Amino acid sequence: MDLNRNRNTNVKGAAFHKQAKDNLQCILDNFIIMINLMKVDDTAHSQIKDQLPRLLTNTTDDFEMRVRAHNMVRAFESLLKLVSDLKDQAVLYDFRAINDAVRAQRQRFKNQQSDLDTKLVSLRDRLALEMVKFEDEYSNKSALKTANN
Repeated sequence: MDLNRNRNTNVKGAAFHKQAKDNLQCILDNFIIMINLMKVDDTAHSQIKDQLPRLLTNTTDDFEMRVRAHNMVRAFESLLKLVSDLKDQAVLYDFRAINDAVRAQRQRFKNQQSDLDTKLVSLRDRLALEMVKFEDEYSNKSALKTANN
């Protein structure tokens, strides 16, 4: 059972690691391509015949940069979801830590119970002694009243 759980955890860990690596690689690739698209050519801008192809090139570069930026955002969102899944995995499937916490709480409550039991027993004993004293005192007063009458 424990071996199966460890194997399952290792498989999930490898899947998380691969997904994180793929997302980071996607972000890096798209960023590098965007940087390359931002480079400006130092050609003469005075020729009118060159203006139309330059406008088309700029439009396609703009579109490609938007697509690359969207891909980066999607990869970042995937990384955020991965982090959230890892947190859930750590919280929900960390039974050993949960069991240790429950055991510690149970032990603390048992200690409190034994302390309270000890205090209650000593309180009972003190009350019993006081009751015996009050009974003796009451008996003595009753006997004195009957003797006086």
